[in-house]
Amino acid sequence: MKTSLILRPAAWTYGRLMRWRNRRFDTGRTPVTTVPVAVVSIGNLSVGGTGKTPMCLWVLRQLVTAGHHPAMLSRGYGRKTRGFHHADATSTAREIGDEPVEVFRAMEGKVPVFVCEDRVHGAQRLLQTDSTVDSIVLDDAYQHRFIHRDVNILLTDYRRLYTRDRMMPEGRLRELAEGAVRADIVVVSKCPYGITPDEAENIRKELQLLPSQHIFFSAIEYEPLSIPDLNAKRVLIFTGIAKPQPLIQHYTPQCLSLRSMRFADHHNFSQKDISRIAKAAQSADIVITTGKDFSRLPADLPEELRSKLHVQSIAVKILFNKEETLKDLILKSLNKPTP
Repeated sequence: MKTSLILRPAAWTYGRLMRWRNRRFDTGRTPVTTVPVAVVSIGNLSVGGTGKTPMCLWVLRQLVTAGHHPAMLSRGYGRKTRGFHHADATSTAREIGDEPVEVFRAMEGKVPVFVCEDRVHGAQRLLQTDSTVDSIVLDDAYQHRFIHRDVNILLTDYRRLYTRDRMMPEGRLRELAEGAVRADIVVVSKCPYGITPDEAENIRKELQLLPSQHIFFSAIEYEPLSIPDLNAKRVLIFTGIAKPQPLIQHYTPQCLSLRSMRFADHHNFSQKDISRIAKAAQSADIVITTGKDFSRLPADLPEELRSKLHVQSIAVKILFNKEETLKDLILKSLNKPTP
């Protein structure tokens, strides 16, 4: 991996500060609060997209299917508000963040979704708000160690494993790779469907996990859109996500032609952006965006854009027939006695 040596001193300093911070938690000098329900944390060591939101949805669906009553708690990255908020059908990305809106819509409002930058306060408030909740799924909380978690799920991108990365700002790591030791479960995300057992075994060896840690491999699964004769269609894809290339590669061989418009991750679409997209859509038959991006679009889209727009849902597929194993590991965390 190519890096800038100029940034290495800053990366070294940041890494040592994060090590010092983690040691305070490890030794109990910084207190950790336990709440009276099971907590499942999903996060990563790096910045950028590793597929946390689709993984959150996968976990929430497993819990609901098993008869539990989970809630999701997020900090609400990118929102313009602060404090504790409970998502509802009128919530916008500006109020609670794009990912909570996406989760609320994907779960059809059947799972309560909350945001709070202070996860301890947020967890306590949400339990007061909804007494039926028996488990909390924390989104992007690997470094937020102030709240105890019963299962710590760490995601790492197949194309950029944390063992091959460097600390910010030289690389994309939020903390040193040694932080992976806190994970109960490591999921190598965004794998190609053709990954072989031998390749998976080589990755497992490279990560050097502890005997107590479990590793799984997952791939992105694009839920089919109802588009007849897609192979004869001109497609426009616009995204404001960290890594849009897999989506673009998914549709390129399926359509007559494809044009993409890429914006920064969590981009707030302005009226000028919408005008640009609408203009590009004039020469397209179909327009596709992600659920995360759709949550950030204004309600008053031009009709010529809205009529062509399709929202792509993204799911997680656990590979090597290990879905039940992963589900069972997570469900065991819910067998937690009330203090």
